[in-house]
Amino acid sequence: MLRSPFLVSGLLLALLAALPTTANSSEAIIFQSAAARHGLARPWIAQLQVDRTRARLRYLLLYEGVLYAQSDRAMVHAIDAETGATLWARQIGRPNHPSLEPGASGDLLAVVNGSRLYVVNRYNGDLLLERELIGAPGAGPALSPRRAYVPMLQGLLVAYGVEPLTDPMRELGRVPETLTDEDRERLEAERRRDIRINQEFIRPLAVQSYGRTTIQPLVTTQTDHEEYITWPTERGYLYTGSLDPRNPENINLHYRLPTEGPIVSQATYLPPDPRITGALGTIFTASRDGFVYAVAEKTGDMLWRYSCGEAIVERPALVFPRLFVTTQLGGMFSLDATTGRQQWWAPNVRQFVAASETRVYAFDMTDQLLVLDIESGARLDSIFTGPLPIRLCNDQNDRIYLASKTGLLQCLHELEQTEPLRHNVRAPARREVQQEPVAEERPARPDAQDAPDDDPFGGAGADPFGAPQPPADEDAPDDDPFGGDPFGGDPFGGN
Repeated sequence: MLRSPFLVSGLLLALLAALPTTANSSEAIIFQSAAARHGLARPWIAQLQVDRTRARLRYLLLYEGVLYAQSDRAMVHAIDAETGATLWARQIGRPNHPSLEPGASGDLLAVVNGSRLYVVNRYNGDLLLERELIGAPGAGPALSPRRAYVPMLQGLLVAYGVEPLTDPMRELGRVPETLTDEDRERLEAERRRDIRINQEFIRPLAVQSYGRTTIQPLVTTQTDHEEYITWPTERGYLYTGSLDPRNPENINLHYRLPTEGPIVSQATYLPPDPRITGALGTIFTASRDGFVYAVAEKTGDMLWRYSCGEAIVERPALVFPRLFVTTQLGGMFSLDATTGRQQWWAPNVRQFVAASETRVYAFDMTDQLLVLDIESGARLDSIFTGPLPIRLCNDQNDRIYLASKTGLLQCLHELEQTEPLRHNVRAPARREVQQEPVAEERPARPDAQDAPDDDPFGGAGADPFGAPQPPADEDAPDDDPFGGDPFGGDPFGGN
């Protein structure tokens, strides 16, 4: 009988402990009516397959319209970023080994789990390649069409070959050029389903940097002839290297940018303007020394730097022509990405999440979603979103992606913006087509019918030094100033 009071007390304590969790779960849902009051729509909400008793959501990655959500139990979900539909869900690696942030490029998705690199088909999650790493990884991989770059804690950056096998039918030119849209969609679906990677062992390439590397690298230029990669270290250096097209066995280290504090966030990249011949890409990085740096990608020349006065721990967000930088103690700077000139500063802002044509969305120090004017930084509104600590820093489009640690994922956007507003998309180089001037219609000459119209020396009739032309009538022709003497004589003394 004495056990009953203790049993009842235990049950009451358990119920009380469960109440906040239930309340938090309901508060984490942003209802449509609440979003609409702030000029926003919530097009979808999704609950991921996360074991709430043991697993927690860790990372969000947006790539080409797909959200990749990864938990600390090695589960990866691919979510359509516009509809919230689950495309696939896979366990990649072992659930009892730590997983680092994923990387995506082309048709591939790469994940580091424990001491192994996994490369999967990003369209369906099928495992394509598994490699044992040669060291202790410090951060997630960066992908290019040919390699996966994994930073190691001891300062090494190691590149592993992940080159997909080519389609032999396309290589031999057996795929017909004239296909219907349905045939093209079917062939593309088959190609995505049957992606394969070369399984032959390729010796990894490595380059040494100074300091521990605990931040995911960034692949910048990706062409058939060159490939550039940049990564920071906790010693305050930003390294940039490339693969030498003449010697693909080595990684060339081009330069390192020294700062006065550790770099604890990934760099941001602005591709070169294709309309300008010889233009270079720009790399933006920020350090705990309080400075933001803009560096020419291939030369390492300092384009500009700006002091924010406080440590910077978040990645600079580029919404060209603006660069948004938040400081650790709270405050957002809007800088001109080309010159580094300050446009405005907003206090108490901790994290950038998205931007539209007229507004900037960011979280403040009290975890409220702020709405700022993009031109002045003035605060327009604030929204309480509840416990949604996982927020994607989205400078690719205007969508706001928020998630709870238990896998509740939501999307917000402005009411009138039904299609994503894409940022940092460079306009392709436009080829000017010059129209040839229309020539005046002139009476045809009887002996110059075969001469080209645009060649002044194409025939006797078009050659001012050729034989004299017979007049069309008794008078001198209008278009020959030397065709005859209007007074009946020879101006050069002849009879």
